[in-house]
Amino acid sequence: MKQHLIILAAPLLAAACGQNVTKADGEAMPAPAPINSADKDAKKADKAPEIQVTEVKGAWEKTDTPRGQQVAYMSEDGAVSLSITCQQPDAFAGENAQNVLVLRRTFAGKDAPSQVGVFTSASNAAIVAQVDEESQEIVGMFDTRSTAANALANGDGDLRFVAGDSAYVMPTDPMVEELIESCRPPIESNLEGADTEETGEEAPADSGT
Repeated sequence: MKQHLIILAAPLLAAACGQNVTKADGEAMPAPAPINSADKDAKKADKAPEIQVTEVKGAWEKTDTPRGQQVAYMSEDGAVSLSITCQQPDAFAGENAQNVLVLRRTFAGKDAPSQVGVFTSASNAAIVAQVDEESQEIVGMFDTRSTAANALANGDGDLRFVAGDSAYVMPTDPMVEELIESCRPPIESNLEGADTEETGEEAPADSGT
């Protein structure tokens, strides 16, 4: 019985070792080639786009524009690399329309990205965007209470903005948080004060005991 098992196992061992296995009719059958995991990783790496990271040196500046209050990151050569604007609603927006934040980032590439990725120490978010052909900027509009707004307002250290296969990295500044906070709608009422006013309760008098 053991001899039969050894005979049956021999072709399998030969295949595992990379040798040719002979069929019962005498025709040689090539052994299956082992799958190389490195080949799989190489194919995956080819598909993933390579992000070109640019650390932009410069400083933030605060300005007023026809669109609204704005903070812009000026590179050392004087060009605006990125701007965030608090855009006020126009006359056709309606009574309940609120301010929105508009991000503009310079872009030069073949494929127009459909979003801008925002990465900060506080959070990550994606802003739906499109390319402005006239200014060659990618433009994204987002709510003042959105995840992107919170990420920009609360982030420390570097801010990273990814559009397509290019990323801009620049330091944050208190001006960014100030702009976002000032762009948000004001709190309509203080809940604690409103509760006291409704109940009309007074503090109990001191009994003197």
